[in-house]
Amino acid sequence: MRRFIFFWFVAGVTTSTDLDQWAQFKSKHGRVYTITQEDRKRFSIFKDNLQKIEYHNAKYEKGEVSYALKITKFADMTWDEFKDFLRNSFGDLLEDNSEKSYESRLEERDEETIVDLPTAVDWNQKGAVTKVKDQGTCGSCWAFSAVGALEAQHLQTNGSLLDLSAQELVDCADATYGNMGCAGGLMDNAFNFVKVKGILTEKEYPYKGISDYCRQKQEGFKIQSYVDVANQDEKVLAKAVAQVGPVSCAMDASYIQLYSHGIIDRSCGCDNARYSLNHGVLVVGYGEENGVQFWLVKNSWGTGWGEDGYFKLRKDDKNTCGIATLSSYPVA
Repeated sequence: MRRFIFFWFVAGVTTSTDLDQWAQFKSKHGRVYTITQEDRKRFSIFKDNLQKIEYHNAKYEKGEVSYALKITKFADMTWDEFKDFLRNSFGDLLEDNSEKSYESRLEERDEETIVDLPTAVDWNQKGAVTKVKDQGTCGSCWAFSAVGALEAQHLQTNGSLLDLSAQELVDCADATYGNMGCAGGLMDNAFNFVKVKGILTEKEYPYKGISDYCRQKQEGFKIQSYVDVANQDEKVLAKAVAQVGPVSCAMDASYIQLYSHGIIDRSCGCDNARYSLNHGVLVVGYGEENGVQFWLVKNSWGTGWGEDGYFKLRKDDKNTCGIATLSSYPVA
């Protein structure tokens, strides 16, 4: 036992606070490492991330960066491991789906309708957004993104806000529709499935967080079509968010592993090219904070991440993290 304790304190500079935070992290997130070597490895990574958080937040306090970091459930992952977790390569999926022809339409810029948009929108305040979910270790971000947009359309069409089934999309909107379950998918492909087959509620088809066989025994809520927002045009995206509802978007989420609060901007290191898109999210509004325009975005990593499961992304600044590169919404 003495030799074990001695290891912790000689393998780099370790404090009792580090150990306390590590114990709290493992307890909170259910981390159990039965092999001592793996625990040591994860603790070392955790300490590196603690140092990163401390360094970054010191800059945040000085006003040198626009967002803060914190310990999240990904704090025992390296950056490469976090990118592997994201898993969803929208660029590859788009290439694989290039020969598919679905009945979507493209919403392009109309200067007359763009100039009269409200200065701020939040569909949460309109009761059109369900609670934040947690996709777990399944790469089902695309399904949760699509479901969020579908839920708002269900409300507008049927007058009720229901939790719709992301699991049904994972299981049933499969390779036939160009998706790969927990290995990734496209929101447009999910919308096409719902147009043809419909979607059940979360209660009828609960989330399991794995790719399973399709258990759809009845049709649920259907949509008429879906619309692709003009590529990299944030003005058109704002119009869709303001006039239609929450919009499904892909983004480069490689640098938001430890996000806490504030407005993420391009200084984080993210890219806006299609090949860099690796995560599906839901834009539920936009606004301004301390003179800076932002998108309000719902994530699917649980309420412990970010601002109760949400984050803010710099708006109208060269398409931050590709938020307007691949965006679409359903039409009920």
